[in-house]
Amino acid sequence: MGQAVRGLLVRDAEARDEDFILALNAACTPAVGDMTREKYQLLVGWSYRVMIAEAHGAPVGFVILVRPGSAYPSDNYGWFEQTFARHLYVDRIAVSDQARGTGAGRALYEEALRLAAELGEERVTAEVNEDPPNPESMAFHAKMGFRHLVSRMSGAGKVVAMLERPL
Repeated sequence: MGQAVRGLLVRDAEARDEDFILALNAACTPAVGDMTREKYQLLVGWSYRVMIAEAHGAPVGFVILVRPGSAYPSDNYGWFEQTFARHLYVDRIAVSDQARGTGAGRALYEEALRLAAELGEERVTAEVNEDPPNPESMAFHAKMGFRHLVSRMSGAGKVVAMLERPL
């Protein structure tokens, strides 16, 4: 059912994962935007896939992916939509503190890159906070081959680095 990457299982999220996703998202704020249960349920409807990284049968991270043409009203997603015709957008990715450094984030991104290629997209896109700063995420994205396109003020009042990883 799932894709095994670097000893971790990456699988599609299920209804039973919702509480985990919301709790981890809250624990990772402000590195990721806040998200109520209602906002998450709407986001799932706009998304292409929500995926979970599991280690030893327990969820340790998630990623939310959005394809071009979605009705998702995010201004960051909208910027990528205006800039690129073919991209797979990472709305957010989060990994639990206990799983940092285990390859869970890399496994989620490797699956996103695989899916983007399978779909015929030309790149994976994401943004990372510059203010408030998130140097760990910036370093991680650089290691994954992302390049900085521009810095911009998001609708949420944060300065974000708009990033792309060409396939």
